[in-house]
Amino acid sequence: MEFIYKYRAVIALLLCTTFISGCWDRQEINDVAFVIGIAVDKEGDNYRSSLQIALPGQSGSSGSEGGGGGTSGDKSWFMLSNTAKSLHGTSIEGQKELSRRIYYAHRRTMLIGEELARDGVASMLDLFTRYPLNRFSALPVVTKGAAYEVMDTDAPIEKFPSEMVRELCFLNMRNPRSLKTFIDAILSEGVDPFLPVASKVTNVPKGWKDAKTNIKLDGLAIFKKDKLVGMIDKAPADALILAMGEANAPEIMVKAPGGDGDMFIKLNENNASLHPSIKADKVTVNIELYAKGVLVDNESNYGDRRENEILKLHEAIREKIKLDIEEGVRLVQGKYHADILGIGRSIHQHLPAKWDTMKDRWDDIYPEVEVTVTPHVLIENVGVSNKPIGVVEEEVVHD
Repeated sequence: MEFIYKYRAVIALLLCTTFISGCWDRQEINDVAFVIGIAVDKEGDNYRSSLQIALPGQSGSSGSEGGGGGTSGDKSWFMLSNTAKSLHGTSIEGQKELSRRIYYAHRRTMLIGEELARDGVASMLDLFTRYPLNRFSALPVVTKGAAYEVMDTDAPIEKFPSEMVRELCFLNMRNPRSLKTFIDAILSEGVDPFLPVASKVTNVPKGWKDAKTNIKLDGLAIFKKDKLVGMIDKAPADALILAMGEANAPEIMVKAPGGDGDMFIKLNENNASLHPSIKADKVTVNIELYAKGVLVDNESNYGDRRENEILKLHEAIREKIKLDIEEGVRLVQGKYHADILGIGRSIHQHLPAKWDTMKDRWDDIYPEVEVTVTPHVLIENVGVSNKPIGVVEEEVVHD
């Protein structure tokens, strides 16, 4: 009897092996081309996609000789660029030139050329979201000019220019715009999308030997639905990011309350909230900002750490933040009619019944919304020096 039980157990185990798949669908690393970044442009009626593909065999090398368009030198990547009538067609054309299968799951940044962004990115986003290997956490960035030129920079401090773009986004905002948040803004009511702007720069003055090209974040790209309507410079862009409570340790330059010169305050903590109200069809929104900071540089001849001078400095930084944010809001309201702060969404959240009556007219109402700013800023530390270094006591200006 015991023999029969053992016999049945062996038969059952053998039957179980028929369900073991083994490694029938394995993919060897030598058969895969890892795409770590993509640049998408529009050239006439055609799309151009430029894939930045990692070269694992050179990923440990140092230096940056040779051009980005090939595998020569010590670069740990190369560019594969193709054009086609559709964006998916560029991928098909690119695969014809590669002996390895193109693999997109490691792509964490995508650069969008200015011309394509102005023409509309809906068809591009449809492809990126429908194909399962695309990451929704990838960071889209609009470029000044052609995206492939920015992707093909030296960016010597990082192994891949696409990775440098990602790091710059996280330095600029606590929660950078991902592919998911960008698409959510396009599809949502009461908010317009925006993305950071990147441009190609040189790292040394013109004419210097061994100059390298680099990447710089240069403001914000403002969208209405899926189309780019304009770009704003870095100063108003930084103020708007601060108004969203998303700024990553920004530094504010403020004119000294007395004497001559400027002072720099670094805001180590900041958050903001929108408080809408509607009276007689007049919409007003108050941006409540809370921040804590430290004095990191005093290039003026103003004061020391006396109580009334610290209070004056608090007043000066609050007024500067208030004016900067209001200027940025007027720009996106008046010039672009784009609600990137999500004022309409805040009305939807706080006053849903009112929003139902105005959502169809929001594009007409939004430019007339009165926006006020109430900053609450606390300077926690002014450093170890009582007075500006290099300024004798007789020249220090006091209140």
